Amino acid sequence: MPKFSNVLIVGLGMMGGSLCKSIKKNKLSKKISAFDTDQDALSYASKNRIIDYKVTDLGKMEHPDLVIICSPLSTYLSIAKKILLTVKKTTLVTDIGSSKGVVHRKITRLFRDSNIGFLSSHPMVGSEKSGVKFTRNDMYKNKVVFILDKDSASRASYLKLKAFWESIGSITHEIDSRTHDILMSQTSHIAHLMSYIFVKSLPQTILNENLPLLLGGGIKEHIRLSKSNPQMWTDIFLNNKSNIIKTLIRIQKNTATLKSMIQTSNRTEIKSLLKNIYNKTK
Repeated sequence: MPKFSNVLIVGLGMMGGSLCKSIKKNKLSKKISAFDTDQDALSYASKNRIIDYKVTDLGKMEHPDLVIICSPLSTYLSIAKKILLTVKKTTLVTDIGSSKGVVHRKITRLFRDSNIGFLSSHPMVGSEKSGVKFTRNDMYKNKVVFILDKDSASRASYLKLKAFWESIGSITHEIDSRTHDILMSQTSHIAHLMSYIFVKSLPQTILNENLPLLLGGGIKEHIRLSKSNPQMWTDIFLNNKSNIIKTLIRIQKNTATLKSMIQTSNRTEIKSLLKNIYNKTK
């Protein structure tokens, strides 16, 4: 028997659309509704039976019992305000944002003041591809999903959200939003940022003439990450900027150290540094 009557997905990108497919595959809701400002995305999802119902105005939607915000971080505040005008007190709202920060604090306050259950989520999944046409059936299966600040909502809301993610095959893990953003700034966020910097630093002649010959290993991964959605990553970098800047300062320091070793041809120190790095993740 479905756990929900109507799940609303706000944002029909690759992740939102894949979530629709997972919900449908696991028969978790009687109906899957979706809202997106891109009418072509809505039409594609409806035509391909990824969703059951198109929402073109959040102020006129049928009451969902679960709302999942999957749009860019910069849209969260306006979406939250619209949702709060419509949803019932029994509705549970979550999101899948990679960064929490200021946006998370603002919308958490809004939902708390309105007495609507809100708990933030972050599935550790993604792809450089964007758009509903790149959805995958089992994108969330066996993937970690962080549930943020679980005590900021009722225990019933927490258990409902935990059960939802686990019902589509995810592995849930509780974490506070501050620790989460620090961890992301030191791993996922900085990896994407460094890939953008790497590609930016490549001479245009390499990109124009030689890139296909060089797409092995590390370069290929940098190129892949640099093709990620520009709006989404602009939002993430700015929303988690204080943590990312601290990570960048550490990287700049280590870069300067290695640069100095190379300039002085200090073979012993270079080898020692690389050996320490090699052993760091053993």
